[in-house]
This record gives sequence, structure tokens and C-alpha cells, in this order.
Amino acid sequence: MDNALLREDFDGVIALTLNRPDKLNAITPAMLEGISLALAELRDNNQHRVLLIKATGRYFSAGMDISAGMAPAGDSGVEFRRWYRTSLHSLFDEIEAVEKPVVLAAHGPCLGGALEMACSCDFRLAATSAKFSLPEVQLGLIPGSGGTSRLTRLVGAANAKWLVMAGQEVSAERALQMGLVQEVCSDDQFDQRCRQFCTDLANLPEEASAMAKITIDTVADLDRTGARQVERIANTFLTRSQEHRSIMDALVNRKNDANRKKKK
Repeated sequence: MDNALLREDFDGVIALTLNRPDKLNAITPAMLEGISLALAELRDNNQHRVLLIKATGRYFSAGMDISAGMAPAGDSGVEFRRWYRTSLHSLFDEIEAVEKPVVLAAHGPCLGGALEMACSCDFRLAATSAKFSLPEVQLGLIPGSGGTSRLTRLVGAANAKWLVMAGQEVSAERALQMGLVQEVCSDDQFDQRCRQFCTDLANLPEEASAMAKITIDTVADLDRTGARQVERIANTFLTRSQEHRSIMDALVNRKNDANRKKKK
């Protein structure tokens, strides 16, 4: 991994930092590959529990680096769609599918493909200085790597049209109101808050956290009856898991110890 993408591991968290401040952290194919490799480690190694994606400099990211040869040249639609699937789409789909939390922390402007990546993450945290926009319409395009489909599911059609169709920029507070981000924190406390949030996530019960992600993503596409059934199936497994039993045994033991101390 080169200096354009830095890595730090702490408390079960893999923290990746976009580090091209002179290029506004525009994302290159090599950076995407680095994120993909870290994601595979997150998926396959139980000591890694959370992936955090953050950045240095004024911007979180200006989006994909067009000058780095992101898309294939030529007029072949088949070739273009193949590139789409094997580069951006497969990575963003894996972020969505991995059974562990992925957190994106935007401290500054988050544009284009970077916002599309954010939409595939489980949690999006923003500093007060963060801004969000999808300027593709100005280039005669739409954001086609989740910036239309995932975004609409997150914020609804009206807000998606504001960002995608009108190409408007929104502040961190407006993004919070839309449901695009889940929390906004002051700039001076942002790094500390993100680290603490990720550490807390890493300490949650592993099976329950994974099942929560799968269940939420599944029931989002179901009617109420089907959604209830999925919840029941998920908890049928969890209530019989060793993880749950160990937690309950520990709670009972603590309660019994407290009662014994009261009697003394």
C-alpha cells in the first residue's frame, strides 16, 4: 500500500486514510485496490471487526481521479459495463455485503464517486465542515455506482433529485436531516468521536452485529409480514448461539453476585 492510502490498526479496527491532499484525495485504481485488500482482511480475519475510511487534507475526496485512467477508452458499452462491474461496483457491493461494520468519516467535501462509496457503507459520520455533492449531471452523466440507486434508498426520491438531478451541494446538517449521514460532530472533536464510535462497534457481540446487518438489509426490500418472519428466523439462530448464552450467563452471575453482597 503506497502513501496515497495509509493504514492504522487499533482495537479491532482497520483505519484507512485517503492521503492525496494535493489532489483533493481523488481516488485512483491503486487506492481502490488497497481498500479492496483491507476489506478482504476484514471479511476473513476475526481479529478485525470494523473498517473505517477517512482522509487527510481539506477534502474527504473530490471523487474518482479521471486523469488516472479510471474508465476504458472506446465506444464499447459492453466493455464499459464490464469495467463498471469489476472495479467500482464489485467493491461497493462487497462493502455492503461484508458481515462487519464499515464506517466512512467525512471531515470535508465528499464528492462524486466518494459519495457513492459512502452510500455503500453502513455508517456515515460527518464533521461540521463536511459537504456532499454529486456533480455528474454537469458532465452529462448520472452517478452510476450507487449514487442514484443507493442514494435514493437512503434519502428518498425528492432528496435524491436535489443531489443527482439538480447537482446541488448539501451541508453536513442538511445531510443529517436527509438521512444521508447518521451523525454530525464538531470539527475539533471529529477524529476522537470516529475512533470511539469504531472501537465501540468492534466491542459489540460479533454474531448479533453481523445478523443485524443482514436482517436490516433484507427487510428493507420486504413487506411487513415478510420482514417479521426474517426477524424471527434471525433471532431463532441468535437465541441459541453460544455468544448469546455466554452474555446471559455473565449477566445472571453479576446479578447473583450483587444480591449476595446486599445480603452481607
